[in-house]
Amino acid sequence: MKSIFVLTTLLVLTTCNTLYESGQKPHIVIIMADDMGWNDVGFHGSNQIPTPNIDALAYGGIILNRHYTAPMCTPSRAAIMTGRNPISVGMQHYVIDSDEPWGLGLDQKIMPEYFREAGYRTHLVGKWHLGFFAQQYTPTMRGFDTHVGYLGPYIDFWDFSNKMSSTNYTGYDMRHNLAVDYDANGTYATDHFTGAASRIIDKHNPSEPLFLMVNHLAPHTGNDNDPLQAPEERIKKFEHISDENRRIYAAMVSKLDDSVGAIFKSLRAKNMIQNSVILFISDNGAPSFGLHSNSGSNFPLRGQKNSPWEGATRNVAAIWSPLLEERQRVSNQYIHISDWLPTFASIAGIRLPQARNSSEVDGVDQWEALSYDTGYPRRVILNMIDEIFGYSSYMENGFKYVNGTTGGGNFDGWYGQLNNEDPHPSDEEYIKTVLETEIAQLSGDVLSSELIKHLRKHSRVVCHKPLHPTTCNPLKRACLFDIVNDPCELNDISAREPFKFRELRTKVETLRRLAKKPRNKPHDPAGNPANHGGVWTWWRKDISAQELADIRADESERYPEIPPPHSSLPEDVQLTVHEKQANCDDFDDRKCGFVPVRRRQ
Repeated sequence: MKSIFVLTTLLVLTTCNTLYESGQKPHIVIIMADDMGWNDVGFHGSNQIPTPNIDALAYGGIILNRHYTAPMCTPSRAAIMTGRNPISVGMQHYVIDSDEPWGLGLDQKIMPEYFREAGYRTHLVGKWHLGFFAQQYTPTMRGFDTHVGYLGPYIDFWDFSNKMSSTNYTGYDMRHNLAVDYDANGTYATDHFTGAASRIIDKHNPSEPLFLMVNHLAPHTGNDNDPLQAPEERIKKFEHISDENRRIYAAMVSKLDDSVGAIFKSLRAKNMIQNSVILFISDNGAPSFGLHSNSGSNFPLRGQKNSPWEGATRNVAAIWSPLLEERQRVSNQYIHISDWLPTFASIAGIRLPQARNSSEVDGVDQWEALSYDTGYPRRVILNMIDEIFGYSSYMENGFKYVNGTTGGGNFDGWYGQLNNEDPHPSDEEYIKTVLETEIAQLSGDVLSSELIKHLRKHSRVVCHKPLHPTTCNPLKRACLFDIVNDPCELNDISAREPFKFRELRTKVETLRRLAKKPRNKPHDPAGNPANHGGVWTWWRKDISAQELADIRADESERYPEIPPPHSSLPEDVQLTVHEKQANCDDFDDRKCGFVPVRRRQ
């Protein structure tokens, strides 16, 4: 029988070392959607909104079926930038309104700073939302060579104005580096960011490593007076969707999908694609209703954005790269958004410092496990501890603990079930659109109709409702779920598993005591754009260069370097992948998958 041998850790590290020691550091491209629902991509099983480019990326790479984020935008963006859980850096509560004088602490060294020091050209396109009350908090002051985009939480898709729901302050928010960019006004935001990303790639010297982060506005809403916006000709393509809001949302997602295809095409045109890693994620789940509701669907997951449930934190994600050894599969390893800094630093040959008071809820290097499918480096995920809203959401070894919730429990249901009476494209039509993409065609004959069906089947979430479920009201009592067998959070098992329940409750209490105080500050009228020519801009003075240097020096003295990556397996174990038998389920490790084999001494 033919076997495929996966290299052991020693050879993995040798390969990575050879890659970056020879100067061939990979190009890293992160594309982040804003408020995208779990059920709003084709690879999770829905045909309603075709996303052929995103899906081709997922099918040709790895579908990250257990990718977790914070339940809201600012905390998620802080996590990916710092490689730390939001509670570790004081970014756990809510989001930054544009007139609030706070941001991600300057004591935190963030992703673009590490990559720029390692020789990368670093670019941010789109959303920032990590503070701009002082100029030092803005992207090009924190490691990005360039920034084309906006500083606050959202903007109108056409005129780039931001009207804050909390204060009604209104101002223009579009930048080219530190300068206000009026020239882009009137261009659809998704197209503007796509064009900017393509131009950056087109002008880039392929011999230098590229770090490009494209943080889209879509499919987040614009301002409250006109929240859902897309070009009229694109909306007409979704006339089969009876709900008007859902129809516009579909057009917004479709334009986002175009952007993924265009960025891929630009990388290929510059002969950079074979040495690129492309990550597509959403920052959190969709808000199906309520504040900034966009008609996105997290179904069948429970809850929505800004809640402790899976619909808020288990999000759309896929990674694509020729550098991944085991591709075209569904990964069920637990990944947190904070893992991407240590993971990408690993393949770029960047040594990260060990953060003070770091814990298992902070980021871990996932590259080896992703590339070689060698196991699950992460067993613990802290979705959130928010003492101001009064809830916590924590997972460990397949169990999930939920205590408290948001909005008085009004977001605790299951939302976004699609209207089955609306006509949808058939599976055959769907697969045809995926295979026609440039991304799929680069895979050649390997990406087939049968493979797409197989991957799609195994990336769907299926709810298994128990005969006698125990309902959960976390406002009355904390709950426990078997999140592997009950992904839709239907059955509270805290009474059945009292020891596990108390164990997780104790761990959450420990994390709560260790959490850094939230950095949030109240609204400041001095930030009103009316005071600054109608533009959202910084309004407070920077701290001195010496003060900033002292902050960084104090932190670096406390942070020893993290040692080089090492194997999570004994050195004498070699992993063998056996050919699939006729009755083998690819996703059942007991029947197929990896079998540890001891090397002969």
